[in-house]
Amino acid sequence: MPLFRGKKLEAMPNTDKICGFIVCAGFFMLVSVFIPFCNEENNLAEIIDRTEKGAVAANVDVELVMVDDGSTDGGAEVVEKAAETRPWVRLFRHRKNKGLTEAMNTGFKECRGEIIVFLPADLESYPDEDIPALLKAFEPGVDIVCGKREKRREFKVFLSRIYNEISMFLFGIKLGDMNWIKAFRRECLEDLELRSDWHRFIVQILHAKGYNAVEVPVLWHRRKSGHSHFGLKRIPISFFDSIAVKFILTFTKAPMRIFGSMGFIQLLASLVIVAWLLYGQFVLGNPVFRMRPLLYFSLGLFLSGLIFIFMGFLAELIVSIRDDIKKMKDDWGKK
Repeated sequence: MPLFRGKKLEAMPNTDKICGFIVCAGFFMLVSVFIPFCNEENNLAEIIDRTEKGAVAANVDVELVMVDDGSTDGGAEVVEKAAETRPWVRLFRHRKNKGLTEAMNTGFKECRGEIIVFLPADLESYPDEDIPALLKAFEPGVDIVCGKREKRREFKVFLSRIYNEISMFLFGIKLGDMNWIKAFRRECLEDLELRSDWHRFIVQILHAKGYNAVEVPVLWHRRKSGHSHFGLKRIPISFFDSIAVKFILTFTKAPMRIFGSMGFIQLLASLVIVAWLLYGQFVLGNPVFRMRPLLYFSLGLFLSGLIFIFMGFLAELIVSIRDDIKKMKDDWGKK
């Protein structure tokens, strides 16, 4: 397996802790650096050079996994040329642009390292600075390390702050910059399912499944070439995706809790209305037919409550089937 080998560790009489791992003298930890790109031709050569320097600075073996997400410039050719002299650089291509989430799904499957480092291709992050900084923060019990951008000066700071505040409120994570560079242990991939635009919620998803995340300060650099692929349209998308992720993480294992609760509330409300109408009819002497709209409303609530309860049963069945399928896939993968 072609790798770029960081500088040799000096001989040590005893084992030493490096990045939270026990590494014997002369042995290296394999790190997969994953960088997706789309139309970033002018940045890629420098990205690869800086990744090599970052591996040397961190004393680790590294492979660079790059995914071309439907570029229309010469970015793929730049990576292929670099791979001729650097066999540790691996390129995978999409025929058309599928988005960052799909690029991650492609790249993560190809990563073979014990630690996976995700970096952007826009050079707002310098690999030679950030790879050592992220790896240094790994201690026993730490599964994810996020980079927190320092000295960032652009309009998107405001949008990022809103995103992080919403994430802290919904998911209970006390991190200041969850949608930036990150490194995580390989076992995290087993519990990471990405779809839609869920690349923004890697930390939130893993946190909900019991993984521990910390963050370290890293420098932010202004983009040298090209333009950002993220605009204002991501605001409503991020908002609705955050609600969807929270819903799935909270109720995917017990959907009856939400559907049953909502159904029960509606049934109870309909029964209270009917009891009040009967009280008015037989005790107060008010004819029910004069309140026919309220009677119809209570009937609608009752039927809606039943529907929600039946939806809960169906959702429980779907979740059970999904868990069985996942178990079968896991058992098949172990054979």
